[in-house]
Amino acid sequence: MRGTPRRVLFVFAIASAVALLSWSQRPGHPASPQALYDEAGKALDAGDSSLAVRLYEELLQLRPDSVEARINLGVALAHAGRYDEAEQQYRKVLAKEPENEMARLDLALALYKRADFGDARNEFDALHKLHPADQQPLYLLADCDLRLGKYKDTVALLEPAYSAHPDDAALEYLLGTALIQDGQTQKGAVVIDRIMRTGNTAVAKVLMGAAQYSAGDYRASVTTLREALDQNPDIPGAWTLYGRALVSSGEYEGAKTAFQSALQADPNDFDACLYLGGILRHDGDTERAAPFIKQALKLRPDSVAAQFQRGALDASIGHLEEARGEFEKLVKQWPDFVEAHLQLATVYTRLHMSEESERERRAVVELNDKARVKGPQPETIP
Repeated sequence: MRGTPRRVLFVFAIASAVALLSWSQRPGHPASPQALYDEAGKALDAGDSSLAVRLYEELLQLRPDSVEARINLGVALAHAGRYDEAEQQYRKVLAKEPENEMARLDLALALYKRADFGDARNEFDALHKLHPADQQPLYLLADCDLRLGKYKDTVALLEPAYSAHPDDAALEYLLGTALIQDGQTQKGAVVIDRIMRTGNTAVAKVLMGAAQYSAGDYRASVTTLREALDQNPDIPGAWTLYGRALVSSGEYEGAKTAFQSALQADPNDFDACLYLGGILRHDGDTERAAPFIKQALKLRPDSVAAQFQRGALDASIGHLEEARGEFEKLVKQWPDFVEAHLQLATVYTRLHMSEESERERRAVVELNDKARVKGPQPETIP
């Protein structure tokens, strides 16, 4: 009986070890950091981002300084659509390793997918400067500039690259789009001719339609863009251009369908959000219009057209003070913006501010009587 306590302790120790080993080998509980890493990688490859996130988080509790695990956690979070959290992980890596290009690229992609094109642009720009021959950062940098309406910057970025790589179809389309959007139609026509010679007629027709739209030939633009879409409905930006041409031709129902098609392909298409929101707001469907106008403002907070639509939406739903503030800011910034003056006059009337309303109406009359408008007129929708 004297040996019983030692025997009991020995048996208990063996049992505990077996239990611990059994627990550590259960699915989801790898036995080591390396096993955790392997299981997390398998989960990510299998598309189980939630499991991958949990496993990488467990691994980082054991190895908090593991850069590779932290980057992969960011990737798993981004795959799960948790872009803010992914950004945090990448920035933690970059705080310690500013030269970590993998973390910077993944950060840029997460910002891009979150539709934060301004910050994404800065990261892609840094990567492009490090590796000017790498086309991926160049394409995405140019796309960010286009989305932000920085057409001159896009042209300046892409012209040298296109001269060096004249057979690059992606560069060709991006440059052609930027040239036409910037009003450089003659240079744009040269790009269109080169595309036509390669046989890519659908892409060439999209650029031709954009040039016709810029020239004010809206009916021809509608016809050309419709032909392009019939050939290839997946060309980036084509549905939006088609919708804009339909709006300018007074075909609002067809335009709504076109913008909806554009947003199915790209929910972060600024023009599609802006125009569809504007048409719905104009039709009195303010509930459906609101999220599109909100998204347009998120994509380009400084857009005059988007700010105008926000003011018009506020006026439509009875938020008169908010609308008043928006329109007062717009007419101060753009004193020749006739539609903003007119909307502000209407808001003043509804607020029983007759003197201010009359002042704005006189401004509208004076502007309409001018043979020439001083300064550019922001486009209103519709």
